[in-house]
Amino acid sequence: MSYKYYTIDRIEEDIAVLFDDDENKSDIPVSELPENIKESDILKFDAENNIYTIDYESTEQRKSSLEKRFKKLFKK
Repeated sequence: MSYKYYTIDRIEEDIAVLFDDDENKSDIPVSELPENIKESDILKFDAENNIYTIDYESTEQRKSSLEKRFKKLFKK
């Protein structure tokens, strides 16, 4: 089974703006996504069952990677 991954760019009213790895944009109603989503979460989409889940491991890895980059960037 293959999954497609999306990053939540922003949430506007009841619509989540997602981007896939190829920078393709999708607007998905928040009601179709897991509860407690937030900007920068990585979602895993199971096309067979038409279900989005939060990929907590990938989200944490990305957050950690970004924090390291910012620390290097602003290090004096």
